[in-house]
Amino acid sequence: MVIGARKLFTSALGLVLAGSLVGGPPATAAGSDDAETRSIESQAVYTGYEVSLAPSRAPAGEPVQLHGYIGDQGLRDPMIGVGATIYFDPAGTAPRTAVATVVTDDVGWFAKTFWPRTSGTYEVLVESGGEIYGRNEATFTRRPTRQAARSTVVSATRNGYTAKMRVIAQDVVTKVEPQTVYLEAGILTPGYASSDGGPYLSNRRTEGGYDARGYLGGHDGTWLTDYSFTASYRMSALQPAGLYDIYYDGKLSVYTDPWDTSGNGSRDNAWIPIPYEPIATIRVRRASSTTITASSTSFTGPRSIELTGSVRKVQLIRDREAANLLAPNTAVNLYFDPAGPRGPFYRKTVRTGSRGIYRTTVSTSTSGQWIAKCPGTGLQAPSQRAVTITVR
Repeated sequence: MVIGARKLFTSALGLVLAGSLVGGPPATAAGSDDAETRSIESQAVYTGYEVSLAPSRAPAGEPVQLHGYIGDQGLRDPMIGVGATIYFDPAGTAPRTAVATVVTDDVGWFAKTFWPRTSGTYEVLVESGGEIYGRNEATFTRRPTRQAARSTVVSATRNGYTAKMRVIAQDVVTKVEPQTVYLEAGILTPGYASSDGGPYLSNRRTEGGYDARGYLGGHDGTWLTDYSFTASYRMSALQPAGLYDIYYDGKLSVYTDPWDTSGNGSRDNAWIPIPYEPIATIRVRRASSTTITASSTSFTGPRSIELTGSVRKVQLIRDREAANLLAPNTAVNLYFDPAGPRGPFYRKTVRTGSRGIYRTTVSTSTSGQWIAKCPGTGLQAPSQRAVTITVR
């Protein structure tokens, strides 16, 4: 599509928090409260339309959507069919590279999904003839990946308008000491959430007796932008183990007039209720640990050796106290993984004694690893450890 010079010059790329006219004051960077997205100086008129990540924080390799509007807010005019280049500048010393190109639709909106594996900044540039007419950034933060991540999109439709939101959380293995657990959400359609509240964890399906709503308190949740939500929980073995469902008790808006063509000073929108039902489920289990040692780890020719080890489980010992205790009468599966490509194979199952210790004798004729696995349960996480044997 050919765009006139005036249109190109006055086009703007969203979430310029304070824009600038040519020869006028430069755009100002966002403050600390707006750390997730920020603007930088560009030749653009004022605009309030966003370039955002949804969500802006997630475990490595999980999908996030970069989206926004391109257009002239002063004229309330979207730029249709405009191309933009997206760059990613990873944290650290790796170079900034172009990762995608996008073209705006009939309301000036674009969206692209990425699966980033490291923190960094996405930069969106509108260029023509070597000149930049719009430029903005959105910052991605990688969350530590401890367990399997769960990424789910929930959608709802009303009066022909559809709202979508992605929720990302991870399974949890709790220990005696508390750890921070994150729940992320991102709105994938142009609009925003109905209130400051966001998705939350429900413990209604965990061990023990809990109220019908099952709201897990003690969390800190906030909308970082109109499109990105984060909540953090402090969880330890004192929290009930089991299945935690993720709910959202609210509505999402979808813009029906994103450029305020009616001139009433705001973007018209439609409110879409999200069904109050589980969006996703994570599993919370208490930690276990397994050890293994061998009576001899290097010898000549076939030999019988003794394998010894223990199993510990993080357990509740009182209503408000947990401990990492040796676990008696616990099954331990032993595998041998010979050197080479074959892979491990099962050899036997032993059980810990009254003090949580196991002992057994095995015959070993080739180099490899003996692996002890505690299989775990729905409430207790599995664990394993290996010892390397060298047969000369």
